[in-house]
Amino acid sequence: MSSQDPTRLPSATDVLVVGAGPTGLALSCGLRSLGVDHVIIDRAARSAVHSRAAAVHARTLESLATVGAADNLVARGRPGRSFTVRDGERQLLSTPFNELDTPYPFVLAVPQETTEQVLADRLAELDGIVYRQHSLLDLTNLHPGMSALISDDESGEIRAIQARYVVGCDGIHSTVRERMGIPFVGHDRPHNFALIEFTMDWSGPEGEITFFFSPAGLLAVSHLPGDLYRIVALVEDDAPTPDLADVQHLVQSRGPAAAGAVVRRLEMASTWRVRHRLAETFNKGPVFLVGDAAHAHSPVGAQGMNTGIQDVFNLVWKLAAVLDGTAMPDLLNTYNAERRPMAQGLLAFTAQLHDVSTMSDPDRIHLRNEVLSAVGEIPDVSAWLARRLAQLEISYGTEPSAPKPAVGQRMPPRPGMADGLGWSLLLPTDADVVAVKEATTYSSTPITVATLDELSHAVLVRPDGHVALTAASEKATELPGQLGVWFGQQRL
Repeated sequence: MSSQDPTRLPSATDVLVVGAGPTGLALSCGLRSLGVDHVIIDRAARSAVHSRAAAVHARTLESLATVGAADNLVARGRPGRSFTVRDGERQLLSTPFNELDTPYPFVLAVPQETTEQVLADRLAELDGIVYRQHSLLDLTNLHPGMSALISDDESGEIRAIQARYVVGCDGIHSTVRERMGIPFVGHDRPHNFALIEFTMDWSGPEGEITFFFSPAGLLAVSHLPGDLYRIVALVEDDAPTPDLADVQHLVQSRGPAAAGAVVRRLEMASTWRVRHRLAETFNKGPVFLVGDAAHAHSPVGAQGMNTGIQDVFNLVWKLAAVLDGTAMPDLLNTYNAERRPMAQGLLAFTAQLHDVSTMSDPDRIHLRNEVLSAVGEIPDVSAWLARRLAQLEISYGTEPSAPKPAVGQRMPPRPGMADGLGWSLLLPTDADVVAVKEATTYSSTPITVATLDELSHAVLVRPDGHVALTAASEKATELPGQLGVWFGQQRL
């Protein structure tokens, strides 16, 4: 059982996690899995309902599998084979997620509140708890960590907690980011969107999340579990919150009218303006920003929550390695070095998708749709877009001429790799497996060894699934020793 008192904050911890949305809960699950002492707080009394994210991509599911949360999430979602762009009933472009090299070759349509519930349940299984109705008031430097002033919003009690590290998972209005004085640079996009959930009769295409690029405006439709549908629609700046008749009009004028779509019951509706923001840095001293606290962008492509969860799995094992003495603190600098450029590129990518999706001039819309129809006939382009959207293309500092998989690239999950957040040393068939396994016994970090027919060289894979080191087959025995150098604890 957990040693934490579920009603009272401890006075000290190794990691304070602020925010218990998907990113905070995923981080807490990872820290619990790795045995890291931490506290997670959230100002809300319960998880949010009717939140915006409704698609979980393959790379996110691969990451959640390392903390035992992927299978339950898949069981509660609706797998889709593609993102498909249509003009009415005409297909312009489709992304073949079912062809991806991953254990999860689909995009999972699932409400964010379900994702949060699955993560909360997994955290409870790991004997973790969330201190709810606790708000962060202030942060003060307390070398080598931070002192956090926290309010128990139910009792009114204010307490200080000392933390070696603080991670802000507290969203676009992050108190952590504000208290650390980290600029959140960007602008609002000149478009309003409506987010609507409802039940609908529709005999349209099953197994896809559909983007209708209509002359009347963008309409994205996803079929959630059960009989629930969700749409994201471009609306006028002064448009009121849509009612049932408005939703029926949106569907008929932009989307699956020919499939006889009839809206039956409105569950929720809201409008919002897209914000395009990037934190100037993702960490300042012992304080880190994750997810919406670090980056905010267009919902087109369903990248937001997925990117935040990828931030988590880049950071969590690094925190654990530094806290247990395996790695020098400089390893934590790689979080900002790796994730911020990736997020910067992602903002540019989602901005392009946003601009393409929100055109209003009829001539430009016609030209866009014709271009997309032509591009959709090129298999390599559709396959690349599927990998990009599924976040399988993310890499950190890859050398273009290096044999694949190269340092920084994702290694697709394979049988024999480490369970959970562990290290794997993958070998080609001509490597001396016995000698390599013997070399791993001298490593302070447990390493799982496996052989793969597809490899031409040895690769040492990080807990987040990216390649840390490579070597020729005959030099594979050197990789366990080089890991200590990589961690900064040894010299060649």
